[in-house]
This record gives sequence, C-alpha cells and structure tokens, in this order.
Amino acid sequence: MMIERYELPGGDVFPEGITEGPDGKTFYVSGSADGAVYRGHLDRPELELWSPPGADGRHGALGMTVDGAGRLIVCGGHSGVLFAYDTATGALVARHQVTTKRTLLNDVCVNGGHAYATDSLRPAVWRFALDTEIGAAEPWIDLTGHGIEPGKAAYLNGLVSTQDGSALLIAAQGTGQLWHVDIATREAAPVDLGGVEVRGDGMVFAGDVLYVCDYTGDAGGEAHFRLTALRLTDGHRKAEVLGHHAMDAADTPTTVAYLGGRLLVVNSQLAASDGPKAPFTVTALEPPF
Repeated sequence: MMIERYELPGGDVFPEGITEGPDGKTFYVSGSADGAVYRGHLDRPELELWSPPGADGRHGALGMTVDGAGRLIVCGGHSGVLFAYDTATGALVARHQVTTKRTLLNDVCVNGGHAYATDSLRPAVWRFALDTEIGAAEPWIDLTGHGIEPGKAAYLNGLVSTQDGSALLIAAQGTGQLWHVDIATREAAPVDLGGVEVRGDGMVFAGDVLYVCDYTGDAGGEAHFRLTALRLTDGHRKAEVLGHHAMDAADTPTTVAYLGGRLLVVNSQLAASDGPKAPFTVTALEPPF
C-alpha cells in the first residue's frame, strides 16, 4: 500500500524545506525551528533525524536541494549561511556566507556550477560557487532594478531552474508574481500569468508541469492553501494555470518535491489556528494535473 503521510519525530519541528535524495529513493526535510535535518525513505512511514539541531552552527534550516555531486545544500535562514553536506557520510563539505548582516536565505536551486538562493528580506538572489569549500556569496541580481518597486515587500521565496537550464523561475510571494531571470544575461521580467496571482512558496517541476505551493486570501482575510499547476510556454515567459488542488490550511504547506512519481508536500503547521499538533508530516499524492 502506498504511504500517504510520512511522519517526522519531535514535537517542535515546523518543517519547511524538502528535496529529493541523489538515489531516487530518499528525501530530506528541514526543521525551521532549530535547524535539524531529517531523512525519509519512500517505503518507510517515519523519517529519521539525519543531522541534529545546531550542527555546524546551523540553528535554522529552510530550503534545500541536492547538487550533481550528491551534496545536500541547505539554506541557513537568518544566519546567511549556505551549508553543503556529503549525503553519504553526513559530513559538512562546504560553507558559504552572504556579505550582509540582515538576510533570510529561503530557498535554493542548482544550475550549472552554482547554487542560487533567494533572500526574503530583499528582492535579491545570491549565487554561490559549488567548487569551493568556503567563501562569500555573490549578490547575483536585485529585482528592484528590474521592475519590483523600491521598498516593496516582494518576499522572494521559492525558485527552480528551468529544465533546459537557461533561466531561473522565482516566486515573489509578497507580490503574487513569478519572475523569469535569464542565466546568461541576468535579464529579469515577470512571467505572464494572464492576470492571475500566484503567491508562491516552494515549487517543483513534475514533467512539464510546474507545481507551486500557493495561497490566497478570501474577503474575510482567511488564508487558503493549494497546489497551483502551471504549464510554461514562450521560453518559460508565459504560464497557463492548469488548475488548483486545495490543501488543508491547518497543515500550512510550504514546499513540494517530486519523487517516485508522486508529489511530497511539507506540512509546516506554521499558520495552524489552534497551534501545531504532533506529529508533523509530509503528504504524498499523485500529481493532480
């Protein structure tokens, strides 16, 4: 029988990030509250603690990805540190620091020989060279120079590389936009969503469909969470909304991975109206579109 919910150990996890393991059978989930990292197996209902809270000075962990060398790359949130770990041994193999004190490294993806991370406290993306063990990050692009108004609370969040490697797609959660940034030229522009808002958090491609953890508010101010499915056209500069799949608001889904033909959605419970309830979970479901 297929597992529909994976459970994390602990009562104060508040999971936030997820990524597929290099073997195609495992996945990793980050704990935003204390920086713990957990490992799950597709055929086991319970995750295990893989790296404990505070390891290597990692007191918060948000977005994650795995690079082509099998290294787990972890955003350190307000610390401004990007950590890289050997998934075979758990050893820290690289550590990179941004060059500003006030920051929130939120999500990360890999394109070529670099990792790119969104900064949610400014509409900027940092770039990190993956062939070095330690060093500073490069302030790669600031979207205030490309159309986001100065002072606008853009809250950059999820990002993915396009499958052809030509561009990044970035969710500006605070503005309801997705941005297309050309890797070679650094030219940036909002994706044409046909007038639809997408307040995106984590994102993942499942085939040619981009799934976005998205939320919308009703007239009474209540938030509704959903997976929004998009098909990109015109060189990833336009998007057609294929549909929405409602998620439980009490779960507060933050991000999504694609593994074993299913979507794995992280349930953070960060906005649960009556507080979190253990166990924290990851929901597995067939792609609805």
